[in-house]
Amino acid sequence: MNDRFRIVTVCTGNIHRSALAAALLSRWAGWYLPSPVARVVEVGSVGTSAPVGEPAGVEITAIAASLGADASDHRAQKLDEHALTGVDLVLTATRRHRDAVIAAAPSTLHTTFTIREIGRVAEHIDAPSITGVTDLRRRVSTLSDAREVADRRPDLDDIVDPDGREPEVYVQMVQQEVTPLVHLAHALFGMPRPDVRAYLEAVASTAELTERVRTAGASR
Repeated sequence: MNDRFRIVTVCTGNIHRSALAAALLSRWAGWYLPSPVARVVEVGSVGTSAPVGEPAGVEITAIAASLGADASDHRAQKLDEHALTGVDLVLTATRRHRDAVIAAAPSTLHTTFTIREIGRVAEHIDAPSITGVTDLRRRVSTLSDAREVADRRPDLDDIVDPDGREPEVYVQMVQQEVTPLVHLAHALFGMPRPDVRAYLEAVASTAELTERVRTAGASR
């Protein structure tokens, strides 16, 4: 059994949605998991049509920084078989991306979720006690089993693509994406409830997020 726990996030260009998700999950794994476990967690991201080598959008880098994460070193990578080799959890921006992942690697069927889907499931699961990679894999199995009995809401699965659009769409993306990721971080990494509340309040601040995106965009 692989002694590393791999998470891969997926969107189209790998410079906005999946880049932000990977930056946040990587930071949270380091903060909330026991150090020996955090050291063996790998978080990567890819895009189905990625401009390979491109950095994350300036808006995404600014948003990540405002939430305590760092996307400044991100470079876009394309979805291929190698990206999905040995992966333990795949999180996608839309149902279309989820279908692309499963088509490329059918073995990921039970461990591939849209971000919003896994957030709805994770919201009702208590924080775990994690002492090793095996515990993380069991937690993914718990989330997968819970999905089977959860209400299916395909109309609420997709995260809007903000590429080239106005700041308000970036804010919509952040609110659609970060909220479920916070719930996942509680259920998978053990993010404490006070931090959960703090992050949810931060992404609910529409005016502040919009100003941050406008400022970042003006710096191009």
